[in-house]
Amino acid sequence: MTFGTNSDWIKQRVQEIGSLSWNDLLSLVQSLEGQAQLGDLQAQKDLDDLWYWRLATDVELFAAAYFPHYCQYTFNDFHSDLFATMGFMERAVRRARAAPRGYAKSTITALIKPIHDVCYGLEKYIVIVSNTQDQANQKLRDIRAEVLTNSELASDYNLHFKTRKPGETQYVLFAGDFACMFTCYGAGVEIRGIRFGAYRPTKIILDDSENSEEVHNEALRKKAEDWFFQVISQIGTKDTNLDFIGTILHREGLLNKLLKNPAYDGRLYKAIIQWSERRDLWDVWTRIYTDLDNGSRVAEAEEFYQSNKAELLRGVRVLWGVKESYLDLMKELVEKGKRAFMKEKQNEPIGGDEALFENFHYYRETKDGILIERTNTLIPWKELKGTDGQWLDMYGALDPATGQTKTKPGKLGDFACVLSGFKDRKGRLFVHHDWTKRAAPTKQIGRIFDGYNEFNYQKFGVETNLYRNLLLPNIITERTRREKELGKSLQIPFYDIEAIDKKEKRIYTLEPKVEHGWILFNRALSQEFMGQHEAYPHVDHDDGPDTLEMLWGMVNNRYRAASVSANAQADR
Repeated sequence: MTFGTNSDWIKQRVQEIGSLSWNDLLSLVQSLEGQAQLGDLQAQKDLDDLWYWRLATDVELFAAAYFPHYCQYTFNDFHSDLFATMGFMERAVRRARAAPRGYAKSTITALIKPIHDVCYGLEKYIVIVSNTQDQANQKLRDIRAEVLTNSELASDYNLHFKTRKPGETQYVLFAGDFACMFTCYGAGVEIRGIRFGAYRPTKIILDDSENSEEVHNEALRKKAEDWFFQVISQIGTKDTNLDFIGTILHREGLLNKLLKNPAYDGRLYKAIIQWSERRDLWDVWTRIYTDLDNGSRVAEAEEFYQSNKAELLRGVRVLWGVKESYLDLMKELVEKGKRAFMKEKQNEPIGGDEALFENFHYYRETKDGILIERTNTLIPWKELKGTDGQWLDMYGALDPATGQTKTKPGKLGDFACVLSGFKDRKGRLFVHHDWTKRAAPTKQIGRIFDGYNEFNYQKFGVETNLYRNLLLPNIITERTRREKELGKSLQIPFYDIEAIDKKEKRIYTLEPKVEHGWILFNRALSQEFMGQHEAYPHVDHDDGPDTLEMLWGMVNNRYRAASVSANAQADR
């Protein structure tokens, strides 16, 4: 152990064993094992001592030896670089690492290395910070789980807790008699004067501490930066180690700034180190793979890949090929969309100055059915409408303009948008009709009933709070009026739409669906509606994209609660 022991002797011992080449180490191990098998107790002691001190400096070997359940793939260059920079008994280190999502950066930095620190007495007080308190708590739970279930690790280093139930946000972990305090916090929390006995935090780990939504707000970015430098950077001492790991969420985000900060050892890694030289062939593969009108598209895309593999992979370099091949990454690019992929896998968040939607897939109505322009595929009316002419699978959604939001100077009021669309047998959403207008609430409600009469909605979605607080009474009144006028009952299946995530985040999830034709647009849609999509996010109004996200959720059964019963309330 390093705290309170002869550190000079430890350094000398570590240097002697750590300097051995891998071949020399194996040769010495084989010799000692042979002697130990003959009953030489000193040889067995020397063998144990050899491995103990080798693992002190070789964190990569420590990870492979004690965490095979986490280390199922060969380590990549990012891992090897990270292990190599973790110096034994290092102090006053400032490291910043941006690595692709899913590439074990948290596993190594916030799980394996902290345990290694305790095993070798390298840290007395470790603080772990994540974006939320729940996420931070999970880091401590992961460490606790290894201590309690990894019997070989716990036995070899005498890892244990002295309490039956270690805390959720703080506990002391022992390796023999050596004690290390662990504490975790959510980002933005005020932390002052924390100690473990005489020790202030000796190591601080920030693991994915930035907020994916708040990072897009300049004021909140500045607040997070001030908190980091004025709070986090001050809770330790001049010798405290600090590791900041994550994925770059914004070009002006804290992690990206630390990578360029001269006080930090900053390094950035991408899942795709070098893209294919044959973009033209990958464009062909993409067209085949995303042709939703071709039932054999996946098999044909695989056949095209295998037939042209050498050319498709010309010039390609990936970071972790044994886990994610270039083909895997291309499929992920299709699934997630360019914006999410470039941020999560390439650490290259696309700036807000670029339009979100690049490619739109259109269809038009003909006398025989609807014609998908890209593939020249005709879907006959008989697959979309019953013999009575009623639509078979039509959905609707309303983003109302209620006048509740204060209008900015020089800007007209919001649009109301009533959107109608149907899904086909493949699960695609066809955006068929929009009513995007500045109109009074009574006209908006009237359009719901007009749309129901025209399209026979299977479900109609309205945002929860607006529905209950503003629209419901007027909907009931309009329904009663129309029932008297028509002489029949109207049972529109209204559904609650509870918007949990922020609007911008929800709209951004539509990008891969629009890009690859899971959402198609009728050529007859209004210019206002399409213009909002073509220019988003550089628009004064985003009512159309917001309603489209609601409609996509309706088509995909995201809102599973029982339908809201305006009908029942009307009869009370």
